[in-house]
Amino acid sequence: MSTPDALVSVLAPRLRMVAAVAETEHVTQAAEVLDMPQPTLSRALARLQEELGMALVERTGRGVRLTRAGRLLLPHVRRALEDLRAGLAELTDAEEGRVALTFLPTLGVEVVPALLRGFRARHPGVRFTLTQEAWAESLRRVSSGGADLALTSPLPSGPGLASATLHTQALRLVVPEDHPLASVTGGVRVAEAAGDEFILLKPGRGVRHLTDRLSDRAGFTPRVAFEADDIATARGLVAAGLGVAVLPARPRGPLGGTVELAIRGADTTRPIGVVWPEEGSGGGYEPPAVALFRAHVRRVGPSLIPDLTG
Repeated sequence: MSTPDALVSVLAPRLRMVAAVAETEHVTQAAEVLDMPQPTLSRALARLQEELGMALVERTGRGVRLTRAGRLLLPHVRRALEDLRAGLAELTDAEEGRVALTFLPTLGVEVVPALLRGFRARHPGVRFTLTQEAWAESLRRVSSGGADLALTSPLPSGPGLASATLHTQALRLVVPEDHPLASVTGGVRVAEAAGDEFILLKPGRGVRHLTDRLSDRAGFTPRVAFEADDIATARGLVAAGLGVAVLPARPRGPLGGTVELAIRGADTTRPIGVVWPEEGSGGGYEPPAVALFRAHVRRVGPSLIPDLTG
């Protein structure tokens, strides 16, 4: 792949001409810097000034210098070239790039900071644009090109997005400890709680999507006691006796006042993973820094996420 400087010469050759003439104050030397014949540079400068309707360069004996108009324009030319180079570096340089990452709120406390800390220790020049949002919004952001990667759950199944599972959590029917089902062993079916009120997560959350899918397949619509913003709140409200919920198993064991029951049937897991645009979408180009960070997430995430979620 071409370097940022080489790409700048493709995208902004006229800006480079003005900058080179200003730095060398000599057309021949400027032509050497630009790696072009001197007559070609002279003609290009003349054509540029004719199109602009103003002189940017004037002769001084054997050399040249910028006119007042040229001097006023020069700082903007230099700034434009530097900004362009920085942007191209983000596209081509794995050590200077930028990664736009969106992630679930539950992963923002420990998982994402741990992933970033480990990656930036080895690649300090890579910068990040971070967005914390629910499952549906994160997938839309990646699909629209607003983010390079998403750490989310569940993973998409349609076209346009690729994904890799980092960790899989078991879903449990969480009930208050005095609930009639609390003493059941061997697992229950979600339909056995059809008569209860449910603590659901708000629409657009991944766990809400999984709960809706389970209840749809079980043939009932949950009666809603409350729609929570996050898993921890839903779990706490179950402990308070406000209803039951379908939630990921808590790694440290059930919250006090609750019992977690295994759910019999299919689709009783919650995969957590990384999502990115499918190959060929978004112009078919992935910046090297994005590929580097995704590889880091896939390498480190499977051992990191189980210890820091729940």
